[in-house]
Amino acid sequence: MKRQTAIREIAEHICMLELNHPVRVGVSGVTASGKTTFANELAKEIQNQGRKVIRTSIDHFHYPRAIRYSQGKESAKGYYEDAHDYKAMSERLLMPLGPNGTMRYEIQSHDLETDMYIHSEPTLASKDTIFIIDGTFLFKQELKQLFDYKIFVETDFQIARERGSKREAQAFGSEKKAEEMFLKRYHAACHMYIEEHAPKECADAIVINNNIEEPVVVFNNL
Repeated sequence: MKRQTAIREIAEHICMLELNHPVRVGVSGVTASGKTTFANELAKEIQNQGRKVIRTSIDHFHYPRAIRYSQGKESAKGYYEDAHDYKAMSERLLMPLGPNGTMRYEIQSHDLETDMYIHSEPTLASKDTIFIIDGTFLFKQELKQLFDYKIFVETDFQIARERGSKREAQAFGSEKKAEEMFLKRYHAACHMYIEEHAPKECADAIVINNNIEEPVVVFNNL
């Protein structure tokens, strides 16, 4: 299936949802699986279909560095447990947009560059808006029920590691060091996520993204 065809098909499924509140779409997958790129492309396609879209990411809901690295900068367990503030994302974004919510939401609670918490004036959502949120661990038990449509971008670990190592080579000083970090921290944490929460099993759609130009889409009958 050509990439644009796959994206269009998923977008059509989402646009058909009829809810009395905004549609909350979660896009999960292992680190460097291509989930952020896919979420951006999906948002563009949904906009092309005439719907209003708001994009954000779990990466706007980090904990401060003191918490994120409390178990060590290379700790997989630390990345898995301490990277993101799920409570803030649930209370400020996902729950207000859900059934009986206030419709007043925030798309960020923390700024990575300044390492400071952010408290902004909530924005009032319209019921026909579609929110697309990407993040590695989105379908943990405490979060998955807060999404109305769940997409898991599945990429083999080796392929994701190769992509991620090239992408993060400058940040870590070399491609080799980046690969070591993926093995020790990021992908080790992703294995914990998959083993503990089986995110593919709760997904409405699985995008097998090994071949970026021709992904395979599997729809789950949940």
